[in-house]
Amino acid sequence: MDRREFLGAVAGLGTAFLMGGCRKKDTNGGHHMKDVICKDGAVVAADGFAAKAGADVLRRGGNAVDAAIAAVLAECVVQPQNVGIGGYGGSMVLYSAKENATVVLNYCGVAPLAAKPDMFWGDKYPSHVTHGPNERGPLAVVAPPMIAGFNAVLERYGTMKFAEVAEEAYRLADEGFVVYKGLADALARLAEQADKQSVRAMLPGGVAPKAGEVYVQKDLAALIALLQSKGPSVFYSGDIPRAISSAIRKQGGILDEADFQMVTPRFEKPLSATCGKYEVFTPQPPAGGLTSLQILKVMDLANLSPTRACTAEYYHLLIEAAKHAWNDRHMHFGDPLFVHIPMDELLSTEHAKEILARVESGAVPKSAAPESAAAENTVHLVAADKDRNMVSLTATQGGGLGSYVAIEGTGLLLGNGMSRFEREPGGPNSIAPGKQMQHNMCPLFIKRGGRPYCAIGLPGGRKIINVAALLSCAITKLGMTCGEAMELPKFHVEGYGPAQVDSEELVTALKKDYGADYPVSAVNQIGGQIAGVMVGKESGSLLAASSGGPDRVSAQ
Repeated sequence: MDRREFLGAVAGLGTAFLMGGCRKKDTNGGHHMKDVICKDGAVVAADGFAAKAGADVLRRGGNAVDAAIAAVLAECVVQPQNVGIGGYGGSMVLYSAKENATVVLNYCGVAPLAAKPDMFWGDKYPSHVTHGPNERGPLAVVAPPMIAGFNAVLERYGTMKFAEVAEEAYRLADEGFVVYKGLADALARLAEQADKQSVRAMLPGGVAPKAGEVYVQKDLAALIALLQSKGPSVFYSGDIPRAISSAIRKQGGILDEADFQMVTPRFEKPLSATCGKYEVFTPQPPAGGLTSLQILKVMDLANLSPTRACTAEYYHLLIEAAKHAWNDRHMHFGDPLFVHIPMDELLSTEHAKEILARVESGAVPKSAAPESAAAENTVHLVAADKDRNMVSLTATQGGGLGSYVAIEGTGLLLGNGMSRFEREPGGPNSIAPGKQMQHNMCPLFIKRGGRPYCAIGLPGGRKIINVAALLSCAITKLGMTCGEAMELPKFHVEGYGPAQVDSEELVTALKKDYGADYPVSAVNQIGGQIAGVMVGKESGSLLAASSGGPDRVSAQ
């Protein structure tokens, strides 16, 4: 079965789309049905509110960075279960056309200064507790780095001020928006399971809105307005950090005002891997992309012909390469300011050859997955403008509804960043004061022939890493568009554990070719909503796509 035949078997029919100068092009025109053709600029986000917020900024003369921050601020209002101003962090990779440079911004939080290596270990974390203190409650929180990160990238690469790009987020919070089912379910869970103060902070009156009702967040709107008028720096000194840290300490947490001074977004060089005329960029650890690039390099070495792509053989190689790459991840990854990570060695061609040789010999890696939380509540968005500046941005609360702790008078729901550390002391991702946690976010940017080509990524917890590798392979090795790549079956595996694939047909083929006992099973879904935008190879127009549907795409 070749690539086109395979896609025909798995692709959905898609829907017609017509908005703001964008139109769906049918497959007879050479692009996948999910690909939306956009002339000057595009924003693809987790929902239509955010996509529109970003596209409106493009129409007002902003660039892709301005649009991306406008979109993610809107997400912070309309998807509090997945991301928020109080979230524990994010990661982005961007291309600056003016500087002809690819840059990473790491804006994740750090463990509080009072954190202890064994604070969640041993008797302090009973085995029967479903959601331990590192996942829910005041000990799970870190000083929120989101506003600092958003402002840092605006100041360096944007053209608009924070106050301007936050306008739609303010409006959504102040006037409200119609609640969708996923949010209604999440807020109902918060009302049932969070402490009384947190419920009051997020749900005045203590009642969660139902789907179809309007959700207004006046306290959050007032906070956004304060950041617009006084500047984002007020989030990190004075009344705001004092109120947050005081509330957390009253509940038994360790967060202090001094922890807000530790928030320092890092501009970093990206990691990259070259595959023919393509170069794939992603953030350094503690983000997840190094593992994705390792898998990509093994697939590049294997160099399967197009007729063997998307077959059981292809997925077998992906799965087995991922097992060995994850083994490296478990052994080495943490905050590179605290632990040594042999990044050059792990990304070398020699190491890719070693992994390929292990796969071909049937060797099995020894490591199992660590015990840290693996929730999938995150958002990913992409933006591109007429100058072909591009942004691929991921941001998160951590687990769904983060720590379940909200601060009265602010509308802030805080993320559970401490859940991303290992509980056991002594490892590369163990807790230390001021240390960033290992995470799975893997925004991708791709050049083709030295020119900006594609920004793509997804949410999905640990599953982000393997799906990101799959997307990278599809675009660079198979020449697919974003829409085509999104339709491929997804897979997930960690270390020596059994693999999952979201295709019964593919599982059957794997067991037929590699034995009935080959450790793979079918699941309904792997990873979250994929967002991607690329430059058409022939037309030069933008092709934007979302696995969530065309209403998540908005254009200038």
